[in-house]
Amino acid sequence: MIYIGIDVASNKHDIVITNNLGVLFKKPFKIINDLEGYKKLLSEIKLAKEFFCDQIVRIGLESTGHYSRNILHYLIRGGYDVMFINPLLTNMDRKASSVRKTKTDSIDAKAICMFLIRNQNDFKPYTLSSYHIDELKTLVRLRKSLKKQINKDVNQLHAYIDQAFPEYNKIFNKLVSKTSLAVLARYASLSELKRVRLNTLIELIKTASKGHLGLIQAKDLKSLPLTSIGMDSQALSFSIKGSIVRINLLNDQVSLIEEEIKLNVDMTKTTLLSIPGISYTTGGIILAEIGDISLFKSADALLAFAGLDPSVYQSGKFEGNYRISKRGSSIFRWAMFQSAQAIVKFDPTFKAYYLKKKAQGKKHRNIIGHVTKKLMRVIYSILKNNSTYIK
Repeated sequence: MIYIGIDVASNKHDIVITNNLGVLFKKPFKIINDLEGYKKLLSEIKLAKEFFCDQIVRIGLESTGHYSRNILHYLIRGGYDVMFINPLLTNMDRKASSVRKTKTDSIDAKAICMFLIRNQNDFKPYTLSSYHIDELKTLVRLRKSLKKQINKDVNQLHAYIDQAFPEYNKIFNKLVSKTSLAVLARYASLSELKRVRLNTLIELIKTASKGHLGLIQAKDLKSLPLTSIGMDSQALSFSIKGSIVRINLLNDQVSLIEEEIKLNVDMTKTTLLSIPGISYTTGGIILAEIGDISLFKSADALLAFAGLDPSVYQSGKFEGNYRISKRGSSIFRWAMFQSAQAIVKFDPTFKAYYLKKKAQGKKHRNIIGHVTKKLMRVIYSILKNNSTYIK
């Protein structure tokens, strides 16, 4: 078997190629971090196969942040077995095997090679499924960031409305509904509402709400210039319209990201979505946060990773304000809570479990805490065994 160690850097990568006995194919060499450099590596691998009369190649690569992603994905698309190795492990291995405190890039590449040879049975190749999990990690974090910005803009919009015409909040059920935003995007001040004709408002509202709303809301809006205590401010009008432009743009971006999440979830061929109540979005978050399920020896380990272990839920009590722990991933817990609240609606087993806890006198959020832990154990089993959920 041929082993290749790659020490990754921003502009160039150091390469060492050996066989399983540690015999070097050639002196350590460098490649530039570009397409020509990658092609050079493939050419050297081909020559190494001829030199060692061996076609089996295993490549070791340290997980050093974003610098390693491009060459990693290039190699797996080329059909090579690439092992992702924690740099802490190779550093410890190198220190244990040498009393000399030397460190060069070529030595690092060789250390990766030797570590891979000595621990070849402890690593699984990085797969295309792993690639899509990595994509999901990036996508779900971007979605979270955009959602956070949307919330910020929505809060600011509420503040503007409270100044411009606070009575507006009673006209539509939700300030940021499609219909409400369509109105505010055109008429965001008392003087603008005063000038617009009633029929124009009716048509706008009917179109935006697909016929569900119209005359009543239009009349309420037309009454605002006469009854509102708000300020008739052109500056506020500009601010409101600017907030709406940002909110709509961010919502469009979230929709595009959710389409990509769906695509990548499908590419993993996961059975996770067989569980009622787990959507593409929550499923994508769960897959991204868990990563490789084989890294978790038990469901309890997964619960601890998410910050849902018994040390967080003292005496099985779930804190009603959802502030359970700073351990683990908050977005992971959010996805689990969302899924838990959905599954009690769609699955008979979980619904019965919910009703049982309710009969014991527990409150809704307390019960959802229990449901979340129960659901996590189901998720662990399904991912571990690649099985399908059966009601």
